[in-house]
This record gives sequence, C-alpha cells and structure tokens, in this order.
Amino acid sequence: MTGSAKTRSAAERVAAQLVTWPGLAAGRPSCGTGRSFNFRGGEILHLHTGEEADLRLSRGFVERLDTVLVESGQVVVRPGDDWVTVLLDTDTAGALLISLTSLAIRAAEEQAPARPCTWERTRPRPRLKAPWS
Repeated sequence: MTGSAKTRSAAERVAAQLVTWPGLAAGRPSCGTGRSFNFRGGEILHLHTGEEADLRLSRGFVERLDTVLVESGQVVVRPGDDWVTVLLDTDTAGALLISLTSLAIRAAEEQAPARPCTWERTRPRPRLKAPWS
C-alpha cells in the first residue's frame, strides 16, 4: 500500500492492519474482485472496493446483533445469511470492520464451509455462449 494514511481508502487502511495479524492470510477472493483475508483456509473478509467489504460472521452472531449492526448505518444484513456488507464510507467504518473481523475469526473456528460472498451472489454473471450457436 502506498500513500499516506489520509490518501488511502478505508479498505487499504484496514488491509494494512490485517496483514500483520497472525493467522490471517491475504489473497485473491473466490469471487475474483478485490482482496480477501483467509483464516485457517476459509475466506472471512473480501475488500471489494475502497468503500465496501463483505465479512463472514456466524449466522447466530448476525441474528443476535442484527438490530445493532443495521442501526450502525454501516452494515447491510441479509436475512438468513452469514455474510454482511460493511460500508466503508466514514472514518469510523474501518475501525468497525477491524472489530467485526476479530469476531469473524472467532466465528470461523466453529463454522461449516462458506457460501459465496454477497458480491459473488448478487452480481450478474456473463452468459456463456453455447458452442453450437
């Protein structure tokens, strides 16, 4: 990451902190967009853009804190999903994402394999052309 802290996006500032955390590995997300962080081989965070991240929490955690997460104005929760979207459009959103990432690490120790992130499931996919057309 280059540039001063003020010129970097919130996602870049978060990534700069997370690369120093033991047990987290940075890489390319399965959805192909942005940067991912993996814990024990499972993806828990996708930094898709400078202003948006998908974070995998446990479904139980999301259900228990649904109201608090939504009322923060920074988190988009989808019913029945263990991925939440964190909007990185304020100075405090990066700190919130860091805090939630620490909870995601705890949750990852007990979770089943992940569904694709929100970005991957909600974006249109290019249609493949049939070889006979």
